[in-house]
Amino acid sequence: MRKLIDFFISLYLLPLRLSNRLALYVKGRILTYDEHYVVALDIIRNYFPGDRGIVIDIGAYDADSTFFLGKQLVNNTILGFEPNPIPYQAGLKRIKDLPNIELHNIGFSDKAGEVDLHVTKNLVSSSLFPVNENNEVSVDRLIKAKVDTLDSFFKRYENILLIKLDVQGAELNILTSGIETLKKTKLVLTEVSITEMYRGGCLYFELDEFLRQNGFIIHTQISNYNNEGTKYFDIVYINSTFQ
Repeated sequence: MRKLIDFFISLYLLPLRLSNRLALYVKGRILTYDEHYVVALDIIRNYFPGDRGIVIDIGAYDADSTFFLGKQLVNNTILGFEPNPIPYQAGLKRIKDLPNIELHNIGFSDKAGEVDLHVTKNLVSSSLFPVNENNEVSVDRLIKAKVDTLDSFFKRYENILLIKLDVQGAELNILTSGIETLKKTKLVLTEVSITEMYRGGCLYFELDEFLRQNGFIIHTQISNYNNEGTKYFDIVYINSTFQ
C-alpha cells in the first residue's frame, strides 16, 4: 500500500519536478496563510502533547489566528490581544462560539500606559512604530491604544505553552519587559523582519540574539520564496529549559 501511495504522489508531483519555477510557485501557494501555525501545532504535538498551558496571541488583528489556535487546541485557553478597536470588534464576532478563547482590546510594550498606534490603510500592518518613508505601507491616522507589559499581565500565570507575536517590528520592545514571562514559556512563534520597515522596529538578528540570551533556540524557520527578496519570515523558538 505504501508503495502505491508513493507512486501516485510521484505522479502528482511530476509537473513540479519538470519546472523549478512552477515548484517554487506552488510551494508559495500551499498553506501560505496558516503554514507557520500548522508548524507550531505540529511542534506542540511532538514536544508537548497534552500540555494545558495558555496560548498567547499578540497582534491578533481580527482574531483569525486566535480562532485557528482555539479550534485546534480545544483544551487550552487562548488569550488574544489586539489594540486596534476596529479589528478587535470583528474578532469578537469571530470567536463568540469558542469558549476557550478570550480576546482583549490592549497591546503590549516595554511600559504600561497609553501609546500612539500608527494605523495603516490596510489595518493589518498597523504598528507602535512609525512607518519608514520608503515603505510601501502608508499610515492613515494615529489613535491612542492601551498597552501593558508581559511581566505585569502574565504574572499570575505559571504555564505558558506558546507566545505568538505579529506586531510589525515591536517584538523586541515587547519581550524586553517579559523576561519572567519567557522563563515560563515553552515556545515562541514570531514574525521577524530583514528590512527596517518601521522606524525603531527590531530586525531579525536583534530579536534572535535576545531570545538566545534568554534560553531559546531556533526550532524551525518558515518562509516562502519571493523573487523580490524576503523582507520578513516566521520562526518558532523553543525554550531549551523544557527540551
